[in-house]
Amino acid sequence: MEAIKDREKILKEVERYKKVAVVGLAKNVGKTTVVNYLAENFLNSCVMTIGRDGEEKDVLDGATKPRVRIKGGNFAVISSKYVPRGVEIVETFDVPSGKVAFVMAKIDSEVQTVRVGGFEFTNTLSDHLLEFCDKIIIDGAFGRTGMASYADAVIVVTGVTGDLSKNILKIKKLLSRKVNREIQEKIFGNENFIVLSIKGNILILDPGEEVQKAIEMSKDADFIYIPRVIDESTLSRIKCRIVVPSADFVLAEKGNFEVLRETNVVGIGVNSSSTKNDVNPRTLMDELKNIFDDIIIFDVLYDP
Repeated sequence: MEAIKDREKILKEVERYKKVAVVGLAKNVGKTTVVNYLAENFLNSCVMTIGRDGEEKDVLDGATKPRVRIKGGNFAVISSKYVPRGVEIVETFDVPSGKVAFVMAKIDSEVQTVRVGGFEFTNTLSDHLLEFCDKIIIDGAFGRTGMASYADAVIVVTGVTGDLSKNILKIKKLLSRKVNREIQEKIFGNENFIVLSIKGNILILDPGEEVQKAIEMSKDADFIYIPRVIDESTLSRIKCRIVVPSADFVLAEKGNFEVLRETNVVGIGVNSSSTKNDVNPRTLMDELKNIFDDIIIFDVLYDP
């Protein structure tokens, strides 16, 4: 019997989930290629984005942005100002970024998706859109890994245009373990505040005004929960067990911390070639498989 190829394995895995985020760890790693691969293989699916999208040119490097391809009968969230032919508006929404349209393709079409808002708003809207479709595919966008903790499943896309060793550290950080139930219960109801546990006593502090106080008190604490972004310097000054909402709240590449919302990474997509460099696809995939042996490693452009 012929072995199931890696890019077929990821489709079987993604089939199990309602909300799937595709997160790029660097520029030009083939994230849109992976998004299109999923959209082409799942009927009654919708593509939306968390990035600064909707424009023809990339705001960071000026390059022409790749379009999202949706099959006839599938959906996308785009700007209500730019609805191409062959696409029908199902519903419109006023969102922080302006008015957006939830559209259905009457024929196979190409669109530019548009950001609807922050992570929580995107998550809420995607729950609503699941009333119309079976699956949401969220384009996580470059550097926007925060959506990963809201999705049912995450595909991380890496490649040769970024530093592979650094990207491996980023993936490992996304896989940070979830804190145990006992500590979760102590934090529950105070997720927007700093929570300190000292000798069995729970202290609640303001994350805007009392961060330094909390850090100083951490030397006597069992754990500290901080619902704000912390950098490497702050991480190194905390002297107890550290809990954050999700892995993207920690800017340091390395660090010992736990999360309230864990990230379910089901696949790592690789871009085996780019305009800047070429590598042997087998070498790149084998290197990642040796490190992440329980995660599906695939390349939609190369499938040995």
